[in-house]
Amino acid sequence: MTTPDSLQSYIFPKKILKFRPDGSFKICCFSDLHQTIDYDERTLAAMHAIIEKEDPDLVLLGGDLWNEKPDATVEQLREFLDVFTSPMEQRSIPWAHVYGNHDHDILMDRRLMQSIFESYPNCVSGHTEQGVDGVSNFLLPIRSSDESRVAFAVWGLDTHNLSDRLHLRNGVNLRMAHQAPDLPYGTCHWDFVHFNQLRWYYDTSEALEAYNGAPVDTLMLMHAPILEFGICMKNPERTGLTGDALETLFSGSLNSGLLATVLQRGDVRAIVSGHMHDDNFSAEYCGVKLCFDGSIGFRGTEADIRRCARIFTLNETATDRIDTHLVYARDVL
Repeated sequence: MTTPDSLQSYIFPKKILKFRPDGSFKICCFSDLHQTIDYDERTLAAMHAIIEKEDPDLVLLGGDLWNEKPDATVEQLREFLDVFTSPMEQRSIPWAHVYGNHDHDILMDRRLMQSIFESYPNCVSGHTEQGVDGVSNFLLPIRSSDESRVAFAVWGLDTHNLSDRLHLRNGVNLRMAHQAPDLPYGTCHWDFVHFNQLRWYYDTSEALEAYNGAPVDTLMLMHAPILEFGICMKNPERTGLTGDALETLFSGSLNSGLLATVLQRGDVRAIVSGHMHDDNFSAEYCGVKLCFDGSIGFRGTEADIRRCARIFTLNETATDRIDTHLVYARDVL
């Protein structure tokens, strides 16, 4: 196969991902650790136990991993990552990450931070070049069991931090977008996936299909949810919602058109987000599974009983149908 220039940096990650000989592939999603170097040992123990139980082929870290002070150092980041990548690194399991708003609170240069993440042997995260907003955007191809084609893929999209920090050409401050008295579905002051990221996704998806000679079903990971998660919460029966929907949705201040974009492209079968610590539901809207992965980070609150991870199970012969379930820390510790 001839690799288009736009795919060169993505098509062969550090570790090749492929379906098992039996045609299966399993993904484990953790988010919202909210830990520091002085961490709650239950969080690390839960990650180890869930990975041991599920034996995933890929682990996705969905942001808000690091809650250090804004002036945290490179040495502190390495010390933190040595601890919280150990569940994957000790087992040689590939893992990838996107940043959450709290990761963006750290004032360290984002490219430097990304290079530290990517320096770990089993980190398969990628990063987009200048001109695409957000550093932690990636594409991960998953090859068929015989490695003859790309059978599935995973997208990671950076949802940034606060929309107030987004500099628009016309000088508009997006504070007005989330301070109106009656907003739908929990619109809030968080940022969103920007248009140049959507354009990167769309164009790269087309290039992947051309490279593969056929469409490729995909999963999309991001930290902050899109507004359509709120539609599912308002319509649980119609969307087949299962799991907990206990916390008011806090999505980005504007609807960036992400769902409309992926529907027109037609490759994304599921979107998984973190950010909401007490929501862990899965629902289906316009044919796409919208899933929270819950929060794995213990913080000494009553909500700790809901600490969990989300598992996606794929079948090489039917990648358009993704099975998913939750694994609660309380059941494995």
